[in-house]
Amino acid sequence: MEWNSFLIDSGKAVLSAVFPENIYCMCCGDAIDPSVRSGLCSRCAEKMPWALGNPFHSYMEEFAFDDLLPCVRYGSYARKIMNGLKNGGQNYMAQSVGLMLAERLQLSWDMPDVLAAVPSHKSKLSKRGYNQAELLAGSAARHLKLPYQKGLLVKTRATGSMRMADGRTRRSMLEDSFAITPRFEDAVAGKHVCLVDDVVTTGSTADACARVLKAAGAAKVSVLCFGASSGVRKSRADGGEDEIF
Repeated sequence: MEWNSFLIDSGKAVLSAVFPENIYCMCCGDAIDPSVRSGLCSRCAEKMPWALGNPFHSYMEEFAFDDLLPCVRYGSYARKIMNGLKNGGQNYMAQSVGLMLAERLQLSWDMPDVLAAVPSHKSKLSKRGYNQAELLAGSAARHLKLPYQKGLLVKTRATGSMRMADGRTRRSMLEDSFAITPRFEDAVAGKHVCLVDDVVTTGSTADACARVLKAAGAAKVSVLCFGASSGVRKSRADGGEDEIF
């Protein structure tokens, strides 16, 4: 009887994994119907601070990228989801977040020729096991049926944590940190490239990547992300320190 019970329980576990009865909200953890493709319960979806505009629109001339397309304003809700994806090993979230990215990009009047991910340094890849931006870019590209060029950019040196650094410090840390993979050097000329990242705060990382792409001849660089800060209080043209708010 005990062996039979073990087999039954094991069978149920396998069936549950393959044919789950429910999935859970990425934000609050409540069970939701599997048909809810966004991965959010109705309550969290209503509270999510959706963003349709470009929060950096007032000072885009300071950046090498041409547009910023965030899904939400970065705050507690977005932080919880991204922490699960980046640090909690919940990389399955990339499918739902990738759908949100795809839907956000579809609201843009100018669709890109190719999607690419903001790269991670190999030391961080070794520690985490994956680059969350690559997962998001691949998922969004599949939903949109657009080309995704994995490995288009590489991060050539580790920069350490920039979590507490202001924009000026980040720009200094990121200088000469990115490059185009040699075999793709001619692949971006004249193209509209959409860079995908999880979160944009000061825009320094996206700017560094966009400068490399523009130097290689990219006609336009858009940045698509899940969360973005509301902006930077002082312009770098004023010589002030960037302050996220």
